[in-house]
Amino acid sequence: MDIFEALEKAIENEKAAHAYYRKCAEEAEDPQTRAIFETLAEDELRHQKVLKERLLAVKLRKQKSGL
Repeated sequence: MDIFEALEKAIENEKAAHAYYRKCAEEAEDPQTRAIFETLAEDELRHQKVLKERLLAVKLRKQKSGL
């Protein structure tokens, strides 16, 4: 697995985690539990953003180096 595959897999994992936490939030019966799952879901969106930015940076670096 190269860096591109690893980052793409990590992004997919974050997407799956986000969907899971959103579902948990929707199914939560009490507001505190719902809020925790909503926060976790938001965290996964931030993780996705960071990973996408890193993937883009690696791709740009590869293009500049001509590899």
